[in-house]
Amino acid sequence: SKSRGTFIMARTFLDHLEPEYLRYYYAAKLGSGIDDIDLSLDDFVYRVNSDLVGKVVNIASRCAGILNKQYESQLADQLEDDVLYNEVAQARHIIGELFEARDYAKALRSITSLADRTNRYIDGKKPWALVKNEDTFEEGRRVCTQGLNLYRVLITCLSPVVPKLAGESLTLFRTPLDWHHLDQPLLGATIEPFKALMY
Repeated sequence: SKSRGTFIMARTFLDHLEPEYLRYYYAAKLGSGIDDIDLSLDDFVYRVNSDLVGKVVNIASRCAGILNKQYESQLADQLEDDVLYNEVAQARHIIGELFEARDYAKALRSITSLADRTNRYIDGKKPWALVKNEDTFEEGRRVCTQGLNLYRVLITCLSPVVPKLAGESLTLFRTPLDWHHLDQPLLGATIEPFKALMY
């Protein structure tokens, strides 16, 4: 409320926080209609930490960390689950249509749902355990390659809302942002060492 003085100046926000976090928060609440949006700082912190950090960036952190440490940063020559990759990659077309229709909240819900699915896949496969056994060592590489390729699709889908985060993420893969050529996964390539993307 401006009359009660309970507001934050944009300059104050920029002096202390990354503006993309606020872009994400607002986009997560924007539908195709006209609505007022309240800024709840508790909800803001929860949504950024839960969605961007816990669901999305965490995928790259876990998989790239293992790949950097155990596999000399080398992606596998094949995915562990082609069907899963194709389903997630094809979902970008529906997400793109939602962005075009200005239904940002629904687009972001779709992306975070795919991120949840990716995290369940990684948790189920447990690549950190696969690397400890010689018989499953290469499977561990394929699982991490799968996770990173799914992350590449997810962060590309998020790029209209968090372009800086997307750009920094894609330096991991040494590839440019390219919405249209995600039908082919990135395989057999060397990735960069993982660096913290959000802090």
